[in-house]
Amino acid sequence: MPKIGMRIIKTCIAVYICFLIYLLRGEQGAPFYSAIAAILCMQPYVSNSLKVALNRTIGTFIGGAMGMFILLVEQSFVPTDMLALQYLIVSLAIIPLIYITLLINKPTTSFIACVVFLSIAISHGADVNPSLFALNRILDTLIGIFVSLGVNALHFPRKKNSRILFVSDLDGTLLNSQNEISNYSKIKLNRMLNHGALISVKTNRSIATLLPIFDGVELNLPIIIMNGASLYDLKKNTYMHCKAINYSIAQEVLEVFKHQSVNCFTHTIINDMLHIYYTKLINPVDKELYRSKKLHPQKNYICADLPKNQDVLYIMAVDKPELIKKLHNEITRLHCAYLIKSITHKDEEHPGYYYLEIYSVEASVEEAIMEMKERLSADTLVVFGNSENDIPMMEVADFGYAVANASEELMAIEPRTIGDNNSDAVVKKMEKHFHSKSLF
Repeated sequence: MPKIGMRIIKTCIAVYICFLIYLLRGEQGAPFYSAIAAILCMQPYVSNSLKVALNRTIGTFIGGAMGMFILLVEQSFVPTDMLALQYLIVSLAIIPLIYITLLINKPTTSFIACVVFLSIAISHGADVNPSLFALNRILDTLIGIFVSLGVNALHFPRKKNSRILFVSDLDGTLLNSQNEISNYSKIKLNRMLNHGALISVKTNRSIATLLPIFDGVELNLPIIIMNGASLYDLKKNTYMHCKAINYSIAQEVLEVFKHQSVNCFTHTIINDMLHIYYTKLINPVDKELYRSKKLHPQKNYICADLPKNQDVLYIMAVDKPELIKKLHNEITRLHCAYLIKSITHKDEEHPGYYYLEIYSVEASVEEAIMEMKERLSADTLVVFGNSENDIPMMEVADFGYAVANASEELMAIEPRTIGDNNSDAVVKKMEKHFHSKSLF
């Protein structure tokens, strides 16, 4: 069962305060409308609450003004015993009411405007003073709005360990089985980030696929991509601290692929845009990769040789394991082999195929993390992972956690274990460290 969150508790408190204010006012007004407004205005973040409170206030005055106008029309021209006509007028008034919110470019105010309008137009007495009744309903609603805003802004003092650097793997760790960051995790991440938490992620995903994943998450640090060959700032859309392969060395490596008549994808950064050069799409996986990614706005696929003097972030090929092994062996025998590192791994999406990736010897996830830690003057490193690829960063971390669904290879090093990636365990552990009086 999910825990009862602070938003639920704060909503309860705000509603109770609305009732207390009603009592302090000598039971004047209608606490029902204050409570409804308080419930509608409670938001996960204080910044959102300010925006919502402003919109609700605008909507309250629009709805109140329309309600006052309809009351005056009914009292002046509509007989009190013609309820069907009164209800028709109220229903028709909804059209201009919503249209007004669209004209002023405030569509989110339409809901509260309609609530306030109906509370005035429907629940009034026959002999009520239209102006006074409308103003009381507006006041009731405003009380709920500002009580909600005040309660949501209230935070109990908690310790904040802003010298801890948190780094999490993405797939299978921070992401759940639907390849999403849950709403719960997003809210918790943003609250920690707003209080100064240092949080980053590492991933081999493309930037194009990362942007929708982190929509709504205000990451304050660049993410680690391409096996540590580069960092990427999602806010500035900028590649940073690249560990590139020199052009002459890249040419020596590319000659191996050319000699074996194997296509490879050569990744470079030109004017903060990822350019990927290839020669000829040979095998079906090559063609599928190209078709699936060629339209990504953050990537430019170019069928051409690498431009002269252009350094390379990494070179990637995918093919049958026998050919990949042969390429790997040839590359490790090159004169420049000590300046690069060659990595092979299975293609999980295409059985019978393997990847070969070549990076600068300076590129590694653990080095990128340690450099980030030094730049931020962080004194503690906490990492989270789910596969054998995360072992190097576990070894340099002060605290390394594996999710319950981690691979056997990672579990073999006996890391600390938390819940699986569907239980928001990563963010819960981050929050525990961030607010803990001790590191454990």
